[in-house]
Amino acid sequence: MVLDEADSLMDESFAELLEEILAHAPLAAGAPGPAGPDEERTQVVVVGATFPAGLSETLAKFTDVGQFVTLSTQSLHRLPPHVQQKFVRLKGRDKLPELLQLLKERPSSGGAVLIFCNSASTVNWLGYILDDHKIKHLRLQGQMSAAARAGIFASFQKGDVSVLVCTDLASRGLDTSSVQLVVNYDFPDTLQDYLHRAGRVGRVGSKAPGAVVSFVTHRWDVDLVRKIETAARKRTGLPGMDSVNKPSPKGG
Repeated sequence: MVLDEADSLMDESFAELLEEILAHAPLAAGAPGPAGPDEERTQVVVVGATFPAGLSETLAKFTDVGQFVTLSTQSLHRLPPHVQQKFVRLKGRDKLPELLQLLKERPSSGGAVLIFCNSASTVNWLGYILDDHKIKHLRLQGQMSAAARAGIFASFQKGDVSVLVCTDLASRGLDTSSVQLVVNYDFPDTLQDYLHRAGRVGRVGSKAPGAVVSFVTHRWDVDLVRKIETAARKRTGLPGMDSVNKPSPKGG
């Protein structure tokens, strides 16, 4: 059994379902499986770029976590040092002109672009604006069917269209080695989300290290930016990554 994107599975919207599935799998040493006590146990592999502390507690209800073998990279929870991180402080009304300028100034050989928004409605709205400006793009958000999303991303990967406007749905588990620019049109809610978005560039197989450009408009974003800048400067891991991925409280 492979638990991929482990931190997302600990989100409150998935945790209960995950526990239900684990309860039906013969994980614990010595626990009789469906075919009796001699049945082979299920091997569990837990994978993720960020690991919340609560995951071990959940697994401990069903198996001996002390028997797990942990394989971890030294760069866990760290920003890729070869990827440029740029923060642009601006008012909300200036985000669209800034994005359009970025896209129009981008060289044709500049690789693919991911533009992240925090909601499906923003993805759709921004798509209409890009249509008006004759900027060819694709949209990817959670209100689409799974089949539609798979087809859209396959088209993006093939290079049919080099601009993808998306929600955090595209920040995890997708191979994006052709992407050279990530734009956070909406600043992410959490450091975990930022790390996953930033991980879409500079991947193995990429022709260039790439860059992340983030639009910072709200005062509650500034605290996250400071933490990101400090971690990048000191080459340390982002703080608070052991907690379950929950959005920070926002002001009015």
